[in-house]
Parts: sequence; C-alpha cells; structure tokens
Amino acid sequence: MSKISNKIRSAATHVSQMYKPSLAFAKSVLIASAAVTLSLMGARQLGILEPIELSVYDQMVRWRPDEQPDSRLLVVGITEADIQKLKEWPISDRKIAEILQKLEKMQPAVIGLDILRDVPLADGREELTKVLQKSDRIIGVCLVTDGSPDNPGSPPPPGMSENRVGFADFQIDPGGILRRSLLFMKPPKIEGNSSVDKHLCNDNSQVLYSFNLRLALHYLQGQKIYPKLEESDQSLWLGKTQLKRLQSNDGGYTNVDARGYQILINYRSRRQVANQVRITDVLEGKVDPHLVKDKIVLIGYTTETVKDLFYTPYSGQKQKNQFMPGIVAHAQVVSQILSTVLDNRPMFWFWPEWAEILWISGWSIVGGTLGSRIAHPAKLGGAFAAMLSGCCAIGFGIFLLGGWVPVAAPTLALILAGSSIVSADRFNKAGYGKAIKDRVKQVFKIEIDQAKKDEQVAEITQSQFFIDLQQKKDKLRISKQENSEKAASEPQEITARVPELPKPESQTDEYLAQLQEKAKQQKQRVAVTELESSSKTGVAPDAGGGASSAETKPDDEFSHLQAKAKQMRQRRGAEKRIQNEKIDSLAGKEDLGDKEE
Repeated sequence: MSKISNKIRSAATHVSQMYKPSLAFAKSVLIASAAVTLSLMGARQLGILEPIELSVYDQMVRWRPDEQPDSRLLVVGITEADIQKLKEWPISDRKIAEILQKLEKMQPAVIGLDILRDVPLADGREELTKVLQKSDRIIGVCLVTDGSPDNPGSPPPPGMSENRVGFADFQIDPGGILRRSLLFMKPPKIEGNSSVDKHLCNDNSQVLYSFNLRLALHYLQGQKIYPKLEESDQSLWLGKTQLKRLQSNDGGYTNVDARGYQILINYRSRRQVANQVRITDVLEGKVDPHLVKDKIVLIGYTTETVKDLFYTPYSGQKQKNQFMPGIVAHAQVVSQILSTVLDNRPMFWFWPEWAEILWISGWSIVGGTLGSRIAHPAKLGGAFAAMLSGCCAIGFGIFLLGGWVPVAAPTLALILAGSSIVSADRFNKAGYGKAIKDRVKQVFKIEIDQAKKDEQVAEITQSQFFIDLQQKKDKLRISKQENSEKAASEPQEITARVPELPKPESQTDEYLAQLQEKAKQQKQRVAVTELESSSKTGVAPDAGGGASSAETKPDDEFSHLQAKAKQMRQRRGAEKRIQNEKIDSLAGKEDLGDKEE
C-alpha cells in the first residue's frame, strides 16, 4: 500500500512540475481577468459606461442598412410650404375638418391626428367637433402632465371618447435623443394644487395608451388580433407575439427610468419610414386613393416652426436633417409594432446579467492571453487590433439579428487585461516586483516575529513560575527595607573609623624614617672613626684582613635597626591588608542591597 501511495505522490509531483509554467500562466491571466471584469461591472453599475454604450448603439443604428418604406402607413405632413400656401398659422379647425373628411372618403383603416385641438383655433370649431364625434376611426392626442401645477398637460379634442385618444409624449434619454417609446402608463399625480382642471391625461386613476399603440391596435383589430396583458409578468401580447418590456438595466442602460411600459425603438429608416404627402396635396385632391385605402394615415407637423422635433440615433455626425418630426417618430413606432406582429421582424432582445458578465470576462481572458503569449510589440498590436475588430463585428452581427449586447465593456476588458499583463511582466523583469515582494515579506516577517514574541511573553508572564518569582521579589524587597532600617547606623560607624585607619601607618612611617636617619648617622660615625684610626696607625682601613672590635659593634647595631625596620614594614603591610578587606566587605554589602532593591 505504501508503494502505491509513493508512486501516486511521485506521479503527482512529476505532473505538477510539467504543468507548473502553464498553471502559473493560467493563474496570472485569470487573476487579471477577474480584476478587470469586476472593475468594469462596478463601472457599469455606477453608470460610467452608459454614455459610451449608448454612443455605440447609435453608431450601429447608423451602420445598419435602411429598410423599405412601410406600405401600410401614409404620413400627411404640414410643411412650411403648406403654411405659406394656406396663409394660416396655426391651421384652422375648418381646414382640419376638411382634411379629415377628404381622407375618410378614401376609406383608410385609421386616421391619427397628431395636432392638439383642446382650444378653438379660428373658425370651424363646431364642424370639427361633428367630424370627430361621428367617425370611429379617428385617433386624437393629448399631452400628459409632468406632475407640477404649472404643467397640467393638454386635454384631447372635444367630443372624442377615451378609447380613441392616446398620449403623444415620448421618453427622452439624456442628451435629448429619442431611443425609447412608452406604450401605456399612468399619469403622475399633481401635488399641491386642487384647482387644476381634470382631464384624461392628468387623471392618475387612468391607464393611458400611447398615440402610436392606439393606431397599431386599431389596425390589428381588422386582422383579428387583439391585445392581452399577461397577469404573471404584466407583459403585453398581440396575438402570439410578445412586446418585451424594457428593463432598467437592459442592453447598455444602467438604472434607467423604466416606469410605464417601454420598448426600445427599432427604427426602420433614417430617410423615409413610409410614403409621405403634404396637406395641400390632400386638399387639392392630388393624393392617390390607393395610398390611403386600408392604410394608417398620420397627420402632423413636419415644419420646424412647431418645434415638434427630436434628436435620434441618426442625428450623430450630420450637419443637416438632424431632427426627426414627431409625426415621423410615431410612424416609426407604429411600423415597428406592425412589423413585429405581422412580419416576424424581431424586437430588440437582451442578455441576462450573468451572460453579460461571462461575455465581458471572456474578452478579458482573450486580452490577458494575448498579452502573456505575444512578446513582440508589433505582433501584439496587430493581434489586439484583430481581436478588437472581431469583438465589434460580433456585437454588430448580434445587433443585426435584433440583440443589443454590451460592446464598449468587452473591448475595454480586452485592452485593460492585456495591458495589465504586459505591464506586470515588464515590472517583474525590471526587478521592481521582486524588490517589493521581498520588502512585503520582510514587513510581514517582522510583524509575525513580533506577534510571536508577544505570544511568548504573554505565555511566560501568565505561568506559575513567573508568578512565584514576582512573589519572591516582593518578599526580598520587604526584607531589604527591614534590613536597611536595622543597619542604618552600622555603616556610619564603619565609615567614621575608616579615616582613622591611616594613623598607625603615618606613625610607622615616621618611626621608620627616624630609624633610617639614626642608621645613617651611625654609618657616618663609623666612617669618621675609621679615618682617625688609620691616620694614627698608618694602616688602610681594609688592610690587615680583619675588623676591630670598635667597628663590629656599630655594624651589629645597624643590622638590628634594619631588622626592626623590616618588621615594622611587615606589620604595616598586614594592617593595610586588614583595612582593605574591611573596606571591600563594606562595599560588597552595599552592592547586594542595591541588587535586592
């Protein structure tokens, strides 16, 4: 059994050694990818990337080829030339009534009047009211209040039932660009002023349909297709087709105001969404009846005088024709609904959030892999350019199929992940990485060692042995204090006697000096005696080989004095040693007392 385990262990070690470089590569790429993906998702949640994603969306709308005009619609525009020709501004109620009567004779499916008629304009008010009350295929408009007393909204034309009125308001994105359409909603409640006149478009208890949805529903009723609201998710179904509701974080949006039932406008064309004629052509009978029969006819202003104009994704990078008239924008939405239900033209769809995270992280892994595998700058730049083109091409291909997925975020992930890998590689090769790593290790080692020491000190101080030592220390301190109080006088007597010790030493030195002086005098006396005797006898002092009795006696006395002086020196040395020993013993006691303290 041990042999098998050893073989398995050795095989695992061998495999780990073989794949160690690959594992290190994968680890660095995954770490960089995770860091970049989390950073970009955080930036998306903060709305930092939303303007970039919306700009990319607008560009893809402009790149997309235009579709053919929708033959089911006809736009009757009131141009500046019509105003000059009719000599009327605004167009009178009588002229509007006349236009409606002429169009009804051509048997359209439905007529949408995108002109506010809440107050009388010139003459013909009664005539217009009769036309609106009599016809069941004319749809009028109103404007919804914003909730303030100063802007209560505009009521519909008089005499029209509620099921033939729709609000003409659009949902505008920051920057004034029209990308979304409201299909139905509840008007906001007007606060703080009860004197405002109530009407359909400021009544908070009503659910209003939009002008374009009313036109589409009226047309689809002729095709035996009716709306249904799903109770589970409150989604709108027209036959077997679901009009998917826009959520606040769909596509490139971040926490957008998605109140009401909104859809993303799938523009049909920048130039001509449908056939278009002028209002004077209708009045003069120049319109082909085949353009009107069984069609949706929309009447509204196309002149810039009315300011019913919108910026759209087609407005970018154009100096002229940047605005789309409101009646044309309504025609775009009506055509989108009809094409979705009748022609299977896809509405915009979106990925769930988890799929977008995988999409972004996948491109960050591609960028990290390129940065790790390609060292040559030119090849690396070419590879990044190819991958960026591929990312944008895939995003645009999905857009052509009706899907809006993030494009700016994955391209940024590709660039940031690759750049981080390349920067980290150069940083490590320059030695900065190793130096920082060693420094960090040293700091952590110091912190760990210090923590270890603190643990050891805490362990010692909490041990029983240390506690016993502390108690012994306290006992020694108390006993030392007691001994110091008892022996307070003894050191004073010793120190008082110490200065008196040198007295015998000084007396001995003085006595020894006297003996030496006496020996010197005796020696001089002997020398004088020898000289006198030699002068009398004529014999030299050393001659004769012997010593007289006179000189023997002084020599003996001198030897006796020397021996006595020697004895005195020995006695003095003994006394000095005794004195030094006493001083040392006193000093030792004082040192012991200091240590005990």
